Amino acid sequence: MAASNPDCSKLLSGITVLDFTHALAGPSCTRILSDLGAEVIKLEPAPNGEFGRSLFPVQGGLGSMFLYTCAGKKSLCVDLKKPDGMKIATGLIAKVDVMVENFAPGVMARLGLDYESSARINPKIIMASCSGFGQTGPLSKNTSYDIIGQAMSSVMHMTGDPNGPPQYVGNYIGDTNTGVHAALAVCAALFYRDRSGKGQLIDIAQVDSLFFMDMINVPLYALTNGEQAPKRFGAHHFGVAPLGVFQGKDGYIVLQAVEHQFPQLAKAIGREDLVTDPKFATNERRLENRDELVALIEAWLQSFPSDDAALHVLAEERIPCAPVLDVGQAFHHPHIRARGMVTEIEHPVFGRMEITNTPFVFSETPREVQGPAPLVGQHNAAILSTHLGYSAAEIARLTEAGVLMEEEKVKELAA
Repeated sequence: MAASNPDCSKLLSGITVLDFTHALAGPSCTRILSDLGAEVIKLEPAPNGEFGRSLFPVQGGLGSMFLYTCAGKKSLCVDLKKPDGMKIATGLIAKVDVMVENFAPGVMARLGLDYESSARINPKIIMASCSGFGQTGPLSKNTSYDIIGQAMSSVMHMTGDPNGPPQYVGNYIGDTNTGVHAALAVCAALFYRDRSGKGQLIDIAQVDSLFFMDMINVPLYALTNGEQAPKRFGAHHFGVAPLGVFQGKDGYIVLQAVEHQFPQLAKAIGREDLVTDPKFATNERRLENRDELVALIEAWLQSFPSDDAALHVLAEERIPCAPVLDVGQAFHHPHIRARGMVTEIEHPVFGRMEITNTPFVFSETPREVQGPAPLVGQHNAAILSTHLGYSAAEIARLTEAGVLMEEEKVKELAA
């Protein structure tokens, strides 16, 4: 449980999280909690650990997603099918503050580790259950992945060319958005427990999280009783002009000029006459003549020697604009770097690696990646001795019996 006098140098110092998660949604949650200072014990299934370790492999066969989502966590690899393994799990449940899992609904109950069972062991425990459709509702038992959540929440319907099929948002926003909402909920539940002394179950659904995010299309539909049924609009917005993606000299540029900004845009492109031109004088007329307006803006953008030159002029006139960056360009962009969104850590196998930071900047407490993603079973001995008082002899016995597992590299590092 949380220490009575925790180190306050980190927001969640003194909080211990038992992490049953896998893949992306749940691990995103616990990665945030780790970066905020919680001790995250990743309980992995024997003998090979979480299956996400092998997804999207890079150097040495290490899973790139795992290297990011599980940075800073401690690995405890246990066979829960064996009584001694279950004893370890329940022993930790009695000690920790938070459990996070993202199995299909019903799996934790079959293991005997659902919220009701865990709360009998530790009445103050907070358990966050992340799933595609939630723990209740007619679809709660359905299997889900990120693409399913995007489809069910209407995200896909609103993405892509209006004359083509719905498109998948390619940064897996369903999974990571679920993780962010789960981490926020955990922090709120910890605050509530601090005042009330009560733990609770948190039910986080991917579909719910994505559906909540839409603060434009859903309100339009709901508040007009369906008379305005939003449809995907592709590269240019359905309700504001200009607002969209424009072809520049080198690549694509996005810009937006709402009503009060249009005169500034007209000045920037050397066409102040557009402000009084009947075809462009109001947003409504600009929407009616959008194709002509887009052509004017693109011709101006392409008159520059580079996109950077055009963007500089737009920024000087306070027009919201940006280049459309690919992953590498964003990763190395000076602004991203200046914001501290990329940091370096040392991994025992991968070596020196750059990793993204969580996007929280506090005035009093640092956000910090707590270390590299762990090797399978790397912290078995440290966790069991520290939290449950197991002796070295007992840990050796459990390892010999196959209750605890660790990869060979762990032994090499200890040698």
